[in-house]
Amino acid sequence: KATVSVLNCRTDKCLSQHTHTPRVAPHRASGTRSTMSTFDNVSAATKLRREQMDVQTELDQKRAEYRERMDRVREREQQLAKRRQELQDKLVRFYKFIQENEIKKNRADKKAQAEMKAKEEKHQIIVQLNEESRGLEQDKQEIKDRLQRYQKYQAYLEAVLQDNEEYSDPNDIISRWKTLDNNHKELQARKYYLEHEMERERTILQKKKENKATEILDATNALANKGKQLEQLHLEVGRAQDEIEFEIEKKLETTKLIGQVKMATQNLYDRCYDSFQVYRPIRRHKAGENAGGDEILLQLQFIGECLGDYIFVRDRYKEEQKNKKAQAQAVTTRPALPPQKTKKEKGEGE
Repeated sequence: KATVSVLNCRTDKCLSQHTHTPRVAPHRASGTRSTMSTFDNVSAATKLRREQMDVQTELDQKRAEYRERMDRVREREQQLAKRRQELQDKLVRFYKFIQENEIKKNRADKKAQAEMKAKEEKHQIIVQLNEESRGLEQDKQEIKDRLQRYQKYQAYLEAVLQDNEEYSDPNDIISRWKTLDNNHKELQARKYYLEHEMERERTILQKKKENKATEILDATNALANKGKQLEQLHLEVGRAQDEIEFEIEKKLETTKLIGQVKMATQNLYDRCYDSFQVYRPIRRHKAGENAGGDEILLQLQFIGECLGDYIFVRDRYKEEQKNKKAQAQAVTTRPALPPQKTKKEKGEGE
């Protein structure tokens, strides 16, 4: 396609070049112009046809080369596809081989690990059996040594049996010794237990003594504090009693004063009542020892009214006396005969 496009471009370019008619001078004759144009057209067409033939020949060669190249490309692609398929087959076989080898390797590793584990277990069993064997050998040797040591005790027991008819067999002596030994151990354990209990009880008693001493000391201190508080309370009670007695005396004096005031009020009220009763009758207000404040206030109000009336009468009387004195003085300012003495005044003068 690229070659065809290039050839087409070249053909178009040649046609454009050959179809271009050159300019002819205007002063030439018209016949010469037509003849020249005819020759030019013929030569241009011939050149164009020749170039077309060259281009067609070149195009055919290019097409042949293109077909040859495409054939080679197809063959190369077929070879490459075949080679790719062979490589894929080899790769698949290689992957299968790797997987099989991996499986075999894992199986061999597991088998090796199992064998190593079994080997370690067997080795541990061997070591344990060797240790047990050494322990048994030591026990055997200890038993032999113990047997050698106990042979003299066996001889001693046999000698005891010969001298003592109470026991008929060495096992009787051994059982008797075991019984006594167990009793001795029980007594020792009982002794240790009782000593421990006694020590524990002694510790508890000591702690109780210390606690009691502390409690006694605290109680003594508390008692001393309570004594101080009692003394303080006695003082406060004395002061309170003094204050109460003072208040009682004060109340008694107040009560006495109130009684005196009530009595004085009652006396004044009675006098005022008796005085006013002469001129006009009024209602009497009774106020005894248990009289209320309202009755006393009414009596005091009545006494105040009476005193106001007395003051008014007194002032009126003084004013009248003053007027009389003024009149008397006015009369005395005039000349008059001296007054004659009475018999009584004469006798007094003598």
